[in-house]
Amino acid sequence: MEEKTVGIVSSPELPSTIANAIKKQLKKDLSRYIADGRFQWHVEMEVDLLAGATEKVAEVLEETERIKIRNGWDYAISLTDLPVYNGRCIVLADANVDTCTAQISLPAFGWLPTPNRVKIIMLHMIKELYFRHTTDFKADDLAQKGIGPKEQSGFLNKLEKPFRFSAVRRIESSNQAEETAVRFIIVPKINGLARILFGMTIANRPWTILPSLKNVVAIAFATGAYGLIFPTLWKLSVSYEIYRFIGLTATAVLGMVVWIIFSHDLWEKKNLENKNRLRWMYNSTTILTLGTSVVMYYIVLYLLFLIAVSVFVPPDLYQAEAGTDIGPLNYLKLAWLVTSVATFAGAIGAGLENPERVRKSTYSYRQYSRYEEMKEKEKQEDRKRKATDD
Repeated sequence: MEEKTVGIVSSPELPSTIANAIKKQLKKDLSRYIADGRFQWHVEMEVDLLAGATEKVAEVLEETERIKIRNGWDYAISLTDLPVYNGRCIVLADANVDTCTAQISLPAFGWLPTPNRVKIIMLHMIKELYFRHTTDFKADDLAQKGIGPKEQSGFLNKLEKPFRFSAVRRIESSNQAEETAVRFIIVPKINGLARILFGMTIANRPWTILPSLKNVVAIAFATGAYGLIFPTLWKLSVSYEIYRFIGLTATAVLGMVVWIIFSHDLWEKKNLENKNRLRWMYNSTTILTLGTSVVMYYIVLYLLFLIAVSVFVPPDLYQAEAGTDIGPLNYLKLAWLVTSVATFAGAIGAGLENPERVRKSTYSYRQYSRYEEMKEKEKQEDRKRKATDD
């Protein structure tokens, strides 16, 4: 039996994790759904740094083709956390039919780039490369394998419309080298933009920054615990309306995000090397990533203070100081107020954290590589200016 090999070229971190998760099942699905069992399918994987660092889609596909030729693969699919554009449209996946290479952009999946969803798109791209056109894929191919009508319908629907509740449009074009390109774009544009922002935020793994904030939690908890000694916060928690609590929370979270960004130089500035669209995208992603991390931090701190006020604030004394009846809701509000006040103090502590560690925790591999590359170019420009001045 003739053998066919599909190679997955993934960038580090989240893409490689997903690739490893789908590798075994993808092999089974290829054998079941493509080519009537005429081939024995193999799936191999390789982690490539370029696929996670460069912003140029052409370079990623060229590198994917080089890896495909080097390993003797029949098909190669790049799995990247790089946002891909076609004009102003967001690209979910694209394929070069002539070179038998394809690329899948994880950010276009939005909040849920689950292995199963990625696998369905990967099967679709291999189908595009194998059959050349979607219309060549017939239900008879499945029927001959003993797959019933119900299974046929389910599988074909998934392939023809990967996202049932969103718009994915297929377009086909040829470049100057007369190579056929097939792309799947997200429409409308606002839908694609939202997917990219949320997808890039997930790729940055905002939950991983929490260990870097352990010292911040310690400073904030110590500050809030000290504040609980005085009855001022007790009285305020009874007097404040709910909108004040919400306003304090929003101000504390936003203040901490802004402080972390500027104290650790996480804001990407305008220069000759970056495009406004990508710079805006990366900065928006940084805000979303840190915002998600700080909200998680806030919830952890709130739970700690809820335990603290329950243990250390006697109901009788609380009632005497507040001048009104005290119930469980008052303890919830007191913990809420102390958490917001302590978060302001924690923001100062966040500025004392190691900047390099914060950047590595906040950025994905792609964004961190981009940051390092830009910093290196800035250093080179500074050295050139100094040499010119001398």
